[in-house]
Amino acid sequence: MTRQEFIEQLRIALQGTISQDRLNEHLRYYDNYIMEEARKGRTEEQVVEDLGDPRLIAKTLTTAEASRQAEEPYRQGRQRADSSRGRQEHGGPGHSQGASGQGTGSGFSWNSWYGKLVLIAIAVLIVVVIAQVVAFLLPIVIPVVLILLLLSFFLGGRK
Repeated sequence: MTRQEFIEQLRIALQGTISQDRLNEHLRYYDNYIMEEARKGRTEEQVVEDLGDPRLIAKTLTTAEASRQAEEPYRQGRQRADSSRGRQEHGGPGHSQGASGQGTGSGFSWNSWYGKLVLIAIAVLIVVVIAQVVAFLLPIVIPVVLILLLLSFFLGGRK
């Protein structure tokens, strides 16, 4: 399959499922990708074969777009909060990155309520582990310290 055939099949599969702007963006991306790989010495047919079925790609992009649209209210609120702190989001089609540089679409964020909950749980776990270690060592350490003090007192007085 040639680059033009691939792009046309992708266009047909995506038509009506996503906005025209996003459709054009994805078509440009794949067109540029195929041309860049061809400049590196590969044939267009090899690149298109590696990409796979354009209908499957369209289905994946449609699903990603639907997920992206469902998250849009959250993303807009996040952009306002980030811009008020002087942060901006960057990324290509369907990719957004928060202040940490990690994708915010479906990834984990330490700034979210569950991220803060995880941090609190980790802190509590550390405190509990330290308390357990101290509680375990205390019965051993106190007698050893007392014996050393007594030895230093009795042996120190003889010199």
